[in-house]
Amino acid sequence: MKPQNLIYTFVSYASHYDTPWGHGTAVEGVERTARLAHAHGIPVTWIVNRGSIPVLGEQIRQWHEAYGDDIILQCPFFMEDAAMSKDALKASLERDWALVKEAFPWASTKIAGRGKIYNEVIEVLEELDFQGMWGYCWEQVWWDGITHKGIPWGSWYVDSHRYKVPHTGKGKVVACEWTARDLHLSYHTGSPVIYSTDPNDVLRAGLCTGEEITYWQMLFDEYLDNTAHNDQVYFLQQQEAHEMEFSDRFQVFPASHVEACAGMLDRFFAYVAQSGATLTTVPQALAAYHASHAITAPSYMLTRDKPIRPAVNDYTMTLGGVAAGPWPDTFFYYDSQCQMAFLKGECKPRLLRNYIGQWDMQDEFEEKIPPIFITTYEKSGDRIELVYEIGNWKPMPFGLVYWDDELSDYDLDTCSSDVEMKRIHDELVFLRFQLTGEKRTIRLVLKKK
Repeated sequence: MKPQNLIYTFVSYASHYDTPWGHGTAVEGVERTARLAHAHGIPVTWIVNRGSIPVLGEQIRQWHEAYGDDIILQCPFFMEDAAMSKDALKASLERDWALVKEAFPWASTKIAGRGKIYNEVIEVLEELDFQGMWGYCWEQVWWDGITHKGIPWGSWYVDSHRYKVPHTGKGKVVACEWTARDLHLSYHTGSPVIYSTDPNDVLRAGLCTGEEITYWQMLFDEYLDNTAHNDQVYFLQQQEAHEMEFSDRFQVFPASHVEACAGMLDRFFAYVAQSGATLTTVPQALAAYHASHAITAPSYMLTRDKPIRPAVNDYTMTLGGVAAGPWPDTFFYYDSQCQMAFLKGECKPRLLRNYIGQWDMQDEFEEKIPPIFITTYEKSGDRIELVYEIGNWKPMPFGLVYWDDELSDYDLDTCSSDVEMKRIHDELVFLRFQLTGEKRTIRLVLKKK
């Protein structure tokens, strides 16, 4: 495990609102959130807009000097605010970023934030030299008007003409998720909103309370474990400031929920701060991503079930209830061409999303999986040999996994050419390659140490 490879960022929505559920800027919620994070040395990335900048500007400048706080600019809604006009969206972002630069002259990495994303939004961000877009939601469907099912998790370069798909090379804008999800339970239950790092969501679901955050700790440890085979693992957490106050301006949740969420965050911030993870802001994390990666970085995540289940209540029943499991260990992977999920014991993926040549952003990019035959399997005291056979199948990215609880006794020896091998802990070997339309034979050999 390499805890410094876990990049932890905390974001708080701190914008001005004039809506049926709240009016103004949640100053009380902002101050409460800041106190909790700063007490544990965690810098906050604040999402601001033209209405909240004059209200919060002086305070954020002080926090920037004292704690390293940073900002993201709230992006106008393309449909609701800009009437689906790229010119209107661009003009609005230009005006608002000028306010940001005036209030926060140290803000050099331009990041926009909003959950409703379209091709035109990414295109405008590229034209204005923005480097990131916060607000992507892995596996999410319908909730908050956001349907992003099909995208990768974490951070990846966005294709501006296909906003749900990684760029084929070094894109100009890096995707940034709304808040980290439990990959394992989100995938197996189809409930990514419940199995998340959003305080109100896990509180309402009964996964955590103001005094009990074991579920969050287990989730964070899982991300931490995966630093052993990733250069970076991104763990972004978000909480709206207007959900951290109960006042005349904002009463989104009862006062008891505000107090419970404060307790959860206080305990979790303490847990994160002692982990050895890299504590930074979203602008700094995405600037580092641009500097480090010439293409979307592959992500390798081995995940497990957790012995905590949500309550059965009006919240968890909203989308038809939550499946109970238990669920087998699962390996998740993505790169610029595909996304795959493998269940323990199975060599072929249960899920394959092919990003090559996709154009319909209403699609989820899933492919049928070809039959796989293992024509040789020999395991002796000194070696393991497997031969995989795949018949004629359409050209597409692909992968296989060999699971073995005794891998610690063996070293990787040889594999067929053009196959990338990756050992994950001492539990599996991942093989990544391309199907070409022709038959494929892949031989893997491991030798005793």
